[in-house]
Formats: sequence, C-alpha cells, structure tokens
Amino acid sequence: MLTQISTQFQHFEFNQLLPGLVICEASRDLHGWGNATANTPAFLVYLGYNVPSERDEWIAKLRLVWKIEGEILDRPSQRVKGYWHEIKIRGMRRYSDPNVFDLDYLSESQDYGLDFLTQLWQMKLELFVYEDTSDTRLLTS
Repeated sequence: MLTQISTQFQHFEFNQLLPGLVICEASRDLHGWGNATANTPAFLVYLGYNVPSERDEWIAKLRLVWKIEGEILDRPSQRVKGYWHEIKIRGMRRYSDPNVFDLDYLSESQDYGLDFLTQLWQMKLELFVYEDTSDTRLLTS
C-alpha cells in the first residue's frame, strides 16, 4: 500500500505517493486536465529528478511508454520534495487503456524501479514484432 503525504494549496490537494512522485488533485477539472472520472478528481503528476540526463530519459519514456501526448513541463522543483527539478505532466490517466501505461504503472515503476517496466514494455514490443513476422511469413507462404 502506498503511503500518502497530503498538503493543501488553495483548492488543490497534493499527494506524495512515493518519493519523487506527487499528484495534484482538484475537486473540479478547472484547468482542462481531461482525466477526471465520475469517481476520481482531475489530477496532474509531478516527477522529481536531479540530473539533467534523467530528464531526457523520463520525457522519452513518458512519450514512448506512457503515450503522454499532452504537456510535459520541466522546471525547478516546487512540489516534489528532495529533488532539484521536477517534470509536470498533464493528461496522464489513472486506469486507462490496458495497452497504455498510466498512473498505476508509474507508481509501480517508482516503487520497483523504472527498469522493470521498461523491460516489460520491451518484451511486449518484441512479442508484437515476433507475431507480426510470423503472420507475414504465413501470409506470404
């Protein structure tokens, strides 16, 4: 179970799910974050990092693995404690399409290590290529 540390700022609630992972929830989707559901509020995600090369790796993985097409903003750390910089992510889902990594998987990756999820994603891609190659061989035989 994830331990949450909450703070309030105006009408926003910030929850630290894990070190380096904070979400900002709003009771209403005032800013068009687009990820509220009937049972869960809209939210932003903040990821902490210290080294500039980590930023580039995170942004690449957010675009490739998590399929984040929305805004990804890099800035000095304001919400994530213990890190020099943070990445602010709009448009992440809590529990979305099973083919797209979401907040659940991001939490797991922070808890168990990003390499684990990257390896799972790589295995999925390799399986897709293998199946595609097998199908192509069957169709051309």
